[in-house]
Amino acid sequence: MNDYPMLHFLMHWGKLASACLALAVLAAGLWAALSSGQWLWAIAGAAVAVVGYALAMSYVELIRVIVDMLLPKP
Repeated sequence: MNDYPMLHFLMHWGKLASACLALAVLAAGLWAALSSGQWLWAIAGAAVAVVGYALAMSYVELIRVIVDMLLPKP
């Protein structure tokens, strides 16, 4: 696993990184809603955060499957 540092990072921190990404998008939507006065930005930010979290978690799970199946075990 030392030959693949990004895979190791995603295996260890993937769930947290996905959650942080979703929270950042949600916060950006809330900030845009508060600064512009348009509440639709908050709804759009929440929707994009949910979809982004699902996509990021599916990527993390795909990486886990690849690592489990293809990389040799020590």
